[in-house]
Amino acid sequence: MGSIDHAQADLDRHVVSRADGLCVACGVPGPCEVNERAARLFRSSLKLPQRRADVSRPELFGARRVGATGLLLAS
Repeated sequence: MGSIDHAQADLDRHVVSRADGLCVACGVPGPCEVNERAARLFRSSLKLPQRRADVSRPELFGARRVGATGLLLAS
């Protein structure tokens, strides 16, 4: 797996939850060191990471899907 692929996988696992502000994988507040390291790699490569729907677990703060487009609205 290339370093960008590895960094993407790290960002997917170590996302900050919108509900409590903790890393979903580590449980530490804010972006953890793994997330920061992966973000630095993307910055230095001048590439953008892929966004993954629902990774930050928006349902934990009351967001719900509406309509055919799958937009999230806070309840």
